[in-house]
Amino acid sequence: MPRLWSLVITISFLVAHLSAGQAEDTAVEWLNRAADAGASVRSREYAAGRVLMLADKSASILVSALQGVGSDSALRRQVAAKLLGELALPEAEGPLLEAAMGPDYFLAEAAGEALARLYARKSAGEIYTLLTKGARALRLPSATKGGAEKDAAKKTGDEQLPDSIGGAPEWVALSLGQAKYRGRFQALVMRGLARKYRGTGETLPEPLAWCVWEGLLANDAALRRAAVEMIPYVGNSQGPERLAVFLYTETDPGVLIAGLRAMAEMRPPEYGEAVERQVRHANPMVSLEALAALDAMGYRGTMFPLGGAAPAAGRTVAGLVTHPSTPVRRRAIELMALKKDPAALTYLEQALFDRVGANRAAAARALGEMGLTAGVGALSPLLNDGRPEVRSAAAVALAKLGVVGVASRLVDEYRGGEKAFRLAAAEALGKMGDRRAVPALSEGLRGEDGELVAASAEALGELGDKSAGPALFALLTKTADPVVVDAARKALGAVFQDDPGGDAGKWQEWGRKILKTSSEGHF
Repeated sequence: MPRLWSLVITISFLVAHLSAGQAEDTAVEWLNRAADAGASVRSREYAAGRVLMLADKSASILVSALQGVGSDSALRRQVAAKLLGELALPEAEGPLLEAAMGPDYFLAEAAGEALARLYARKSAGEIYTLLTKGARALRLPSATKGGAEKDAAKKTGDEQLPDSIGGAPEWVALSLGQAKYRGRFQALVMRGLARKYRGTGETLPEPLAWCVWEGLLANDAALRRAAVEMIPYVGNSQGPERLAVFLYTETDPGVLIAGLRAMAEMRPPEYGEAVERQVRHANPMVSLEALAALDAMGYRGTMFPLGGAAPAAGRTVAGLVTHPSTPVRRRAIELMALKKDPAALTYLEQALFDRVGANRAAAARALGEMGLTAGVGALSPLLNDGRPEVRSAAAVALAKLGVVGVASRLVDEYRGGEKAFRLAAAEALGKMGDRRAVPALSEGLRGEDGELVAASAEALGELGDKSAGPALFALLTKTADPVVVDAARKALGAVFQDDPGGDAGKWQEWGRKILKTSSEGHF
């Protein structure tokens, strides 16, 4: 049997052929690869996907990794938290809560996001119970070790709960047994509630709306912020009014930013005064979001200066494109891109000279997406930028603006030069949609660098030209790199809108039918 068929069977569908012990060892190996800081992003993402494929065997391994068992790698714990979020396993709730309450900021963020995914799968009634009764809804049966002690402790009130209740993990006491953690727990549940309702068009049931109003009064800033983010989903006229009053008294910048974004989403024109006073806030990001909210609410002269006048510092969103703060400049670029107003041209051209590469790339993408052809002259020099991502963004933008010859320039860069720029060129060629790049990318499939080969395969998949089929299929027969195999298979699936799966016979039949191969498999 050709190496392709054995590779497809042994790599992509490993679970069906491994014993339980082997599957667990394999899950650990893939987890370690997913947490290898020295590996490419593509390789790490592929490894993470393999862990998810071994879901049945990965759960306990991921929980152990989250708790730091077997390794002291902070990145490994973060990856474990993210993967547990993808799996949304109820049994992972305890360890995730403990991590979310811990001192490691990045781990806490990853665990919090994972918990939001988990809570989003709960019913509205279950979420209401968690917000109002909390850990008592998670109580263990009295039959468990120490169950009687647990029940007795509950009768005395939350403050008297011991660190470990009835054999339950310490997180039960940490999350709700002690008052100082109650708000943080409710904030995590509220984030799940937001994920559950975002984009659905549904409004909150009245009991959950009450939880939102109570959250606004909490001492915990994280809970206030989570509650503010839920106001657009309350679904009645009380939302804007209560939020406007709230903006007069709130002092935490993060909560204010969330509130102003909620105002921009609801767009109630009658509450402009509550928003306008935040334009003068000492935190420039608060000021920026206030200007954006006013623009969304219909107030003129807050996004761009009226009559072409030079903007007063900090008084328009566009005027903040040169602010000393990098995040402020980036957010100003994003807001102008969302506005899709030709008046943004002058300011986006300024942003093309930003000292931060990510901001230059964002400005280039905005010019391309907005179709501002007058920006071609300012964009063109970025094809020689020292940052690969900036070159890529500029090339794609110029192609969208109808500039001829950009693809051939990128093909030259793709065929030679530093690896980082070749990778960026491959990505750009895929996004540009110019099928004249197919021969060069197909030729690149014969390279020795697995990361670049995988990037080339992905670009061919985006271009969708069937003439690349034979080269992509041939790639499967010659490589043992699972990341490359995965990229080639996905590209073939995108080009031909078909994926035979892991059965060797189906792949062979597919090759004959779609690629018109001979019975021996030659092209």
